[in-house]
Amino acid sequence: MLTLSFSTLPELARLFSLLGNEQRLAVLGAISADEKYAREIAEELGVSRPLAAIYLRQLEKLGLAEGTSRTSDEPPYLRRYYRAVPFELMLNLDVIMSLERSKDETG
Repeated sequence: MLTLSFSTLPELARLFSLLGNEQRLAVLGAISADEKYAREIAEELGVSRPLAAIYLRQLEKLGLAEGTSRTSDEPPYLRRYYRAVPFELMLNLDVIMSLERSKDETG
């Protein structure tokens, strides 16, 4: 299981910004049990395929999803399947107090 940890307040804020979006959370939930590709997720959630693909790349960049490219007998012949990475986030006031502020915040 992936344990999410951060060294700065801006890193933590970026995670909350990403996970603070209901559609992104729905995408993460859609790939939590079975791996799927962007079009499947888009159809399941009623969002556009490009938007689902953007959200999947964002989740993958943060390490919350893994993508694997595979060939198919039907178009599109190359599909990228995504699966959620099990993760844990431990957060309390002590953790927040220990995080470094950005250089912009400290002057």
